[in-house]
Amino acid sequence: MSTDLDRWARLRDVLMLQRRETRLLLASVTADSFGTGIFTATSVLFFTTVRGFSVSAVGLAISLGSLCAFFLGPRIGALADRVGPQRGLIVLFGVRAVGYGLYLLAEQYWLFVVLACVVTTADRASPAINQALMGRLFEAKDRATILGTVFSARNGAIVLGSLAATLPVVTGSSALYLVGIGINAASFIVAALLVARLHVPKAEPDAAGEDKKRRGGTSPLRERRYVAITVVNGVAQTHNTILSLVLPLWIVHATSSPKWSLTALLALNGALAMAAQVPVNRMFADFSAALRASALGGVAVCAACLAYAGAGAVRDAWVALAILVVAMLAHTAGESLFIASTPLSFELAPKESLGRYLSFYNLGRVGQDLVGPLLVVGPLVDRGTPVWLLVGVVVLLGGLVPWALLKDDALAVNGRSAR
Repeated sequence: MSTDLDRWARLRDVLMLQRRETRLLLASVTADSFGTGIFTATSVLFFTTVRGFSVSAVGLAISLGSLCAFFLGPRIGALADRVGPQRGLIVLFGVRAVGYGLYLLAEQYWLFVVLACVVTTADRASPAINQALMGRLFEAKDRATILGTVFSARNGAIVLGSLAATLPVVTGSSALYLVGIGINAASFIVAALLVARLHVPKAEPDAAGEDKKRRGGTSPLRERRYVAITVVNGVAQTHNTILSLVLPLWIVHATSSPKWSLTALLALNGALAMAAQVPVNRMFADFSAALRASALGGVAVCAACLAYAGAGAVRDAWVALAILVVAMLAHTAGESLFIASTPLSFELAPKESLGRYLSFYNLGRVGQDLVGPLLVVGPLVDRGTPVWLLVGVVVLLGGLVPWALLKDDALAVNGRSAR
């Protein structure tokens, strides 16, 4: 009994659960992500079967939303720097609550498109503002831990939300679909109330930030290093496109592996990512280590691409499944390592402009959402092995770019973070 208590005490200390801000952040992320899990699992079915929109019409609305997010994201980040990340995040939660709630009334397609643009923009802007808030609350070493903990909590809550969505999906009940959308809208109100309880210290611009202001270099577009890691982030996010869009088609249509292996592999990915993210983030907490994490992430995703291609080249079902398991292990390792490289986006940003810089960095992910399905999904499924090899090499080179560009930077040479 005492051993269990000791283990819990050590885990609580590692995850900083004794800190009030940690508990509130995790509760907020859990509420947000649980609703998101329900909506993600049911939204396409709801809009196509209940509202009667075509699949292509739904896809067009989502694409337009991603386009809005691409252009408006940095402006939202700059506004959050002025009003503070806490207030900015609360406003975004409010917009999401109202927007998703109005989906209940969106029977006309034009209203659906407008709402899709609003909620997608708020959805894509929120993670960067949330990270800026964490930058205010936690110092660099603790920040690596909280980023990993938040990622694990988010994954777990999304899985639970997806499981809760089983009932409307199985029954096809319009009423249950509406209840799911309502729960998602309410989840953002809960998240906003939790964030409002945080005590957030005011930012104090450092000397480097003041120098950048005097030079007029406060825009991330003027920072060559920041543009580079943003592009790399977009390339790295290819692993998400593969996981969510390519694998279902590849496993079912291009490999001899049993069809049930898809859900088993996705469950394996979720469980491993949740278990590994905190220790991996702590292992690569400083600037120099984050550069290594990016490089190793590229190596791991490249290895996964080679293994996915190999799984499509064998005829035996169990051999194909074994290769897919190896591929998923490498894929999850790459995903965790790329997330562990996130401190680069914090350390290269001036403290007083975290929202603006992190929102710009997030454009890598938004850009992948826009062009990834077009450039990756069709070619991988249609062409197979040659494209798997090409994608693997591109991600590998992308992961190496930060290390090659910044390994001699003062932050890396000094072996410590800027803050």
